[in-house]
Amino acid sequence: MVRDELLVLTHTPGLVLAVVLGLLWGSFANVCIYRWPPSDAFPDGRSVVRPGSHCSACKAPIRWYDNVPLLSYLWLRGRCRDCQATFSARYLIVEAMTGLLFGVAWWFTLGPGGMFDALDVRAMWFVVDAAFVFVMVVIFFIDLDTMLILDKLTYPSAVLFYAVTFALPGYHWWDGLIGAAIGFGVPWLIAEIWMRVRGIEGIGMGDGTMLMVVGALLGWKGVVATLFGGSLIGTVFETYRIVRNRGAAAPEAEESPEEGAAEPARTALQKEVPFGPYLAIAALFYLFAAPWIDLHFRL
Repeated sequence: MVRDELLVLTHTPGLVLAVVLGLLWGSFANVCIYRWPPSDAFPDGRSVVRPGSHCSACKAPIRWYDNVPLLSYLWLRGRCRDCQATFSARYLIVEAMTGLLFGVAWWFTLGPGGMFDALDVRAMWFVVDAAFVFVMVVIFFIDLDTMLILDKLTYPSAVLFYAVTFALPGYHWWDGLIGAAIGFGVPWLIAEIWMRVRGIEGIGMGDGTMLMVVGALLGWKGVVATLFGGSLIGTVFETYRIVRNRGAAAPEAEESPEEGAAEPARTALQKEVPFGPYLAIAALFYLFAAPWIDLHFRL
């Protein structure tokens, strides 16, 4: 009992530091999510550097002490200090999610879950995992909002993660190349087949560039696990959405039985949905679970 308590006390400062670091990067992720997507006024997106953080309603610059991740939002109750305009709770969610995932990354690398490698290797893995978390969080919310996965994020990330594998033990130079090729090629093949059979787009190529990022770091196994896991998670969530929408539209179907009964389900099934968020969830799960899965099979 005493040993377990000492172990917790020893690891607590590192965990807190990782979460705080995640909150800071979560604040920057909010900027990327808000400014990177294209718009009518900014077809190529906006800079994440200029102008500085400001209220979108009154354009007043946000003071440094009002820009503290998580705490400032809670202190100001989600409102601008100058004009009292409401800030979206999304800012709070993104920061909290990134901080939590940085804490998970720390636990699986420098914490109790990562005791199998030397300290310098574990530290490197924490940096890599944290960077991967950041990329997945940004992709998650941009795709959720705009149904776009931006090349300006995925292509540099794929190159960076592939380059990092040269410094990680257990990797071969071809692992990332094969993974990236499969990650991009499988969605391309699915899209081609679906277009020829159905005449409509079955999967966006943004999903392919995202899986290319996954494959560059996690190899072909990561691509397969992410694609399978994302499809499974997406099926569960979208089935729930279809059933919920059908239930909400049931009273209208009773009023016009000729055309109302099948319409809600058909509309829900034909509606385009962002696949990136589901892939991001699956990719993060595999990122943390892969070492334990490998260890299990070796044992």
